[in-house]
Amino acid sequence: MAVHELSKSQYTECEHVCANGCGIYAQRPTSCRTFECQWLRGLLEVDGSFDPALRPDVCGVIFDYQPGTTFGDVYTVWEVEAGAAGKAPALEIVRGLAERFLVVVMTPDLSSDEVEVRRRVL
Repeated sequence: MAVHELSKSQYTECEHVCANGCGIYAQRPTSCRTFECQWLRGLLEVDGSFDPALRPDVCGVIFDYQPGTTFGDVYTVWEVEAGAAGKAPALEIVRGLAERFLVVVMTPDLSSDEVEVRRRVL
């Protein structure tokens, strides 16, 4: 995701990533501090149970919740791997979210030197 305070655009690696995670963790920008990974919060369930297969590095999707936007409560589904939101187990979560929320799927288009992002609203 983009980090405006660091001029980091979407789908580019942060220059502060190191072997131990974030190299500026204590001084990280507000947008990093306020981001809440829905998997880490334990809010992604399949059939009422917590599914480790939905961990972002396993399923290829990051779920981001933005409450109270102009469009209501919105879930942005960031595909780490193009097409991951359309595959199990992420697809079941995406379908369930789309029944109650506006869902925006962000997909990287890596077909050129410039990273472009395709958006689709469910």
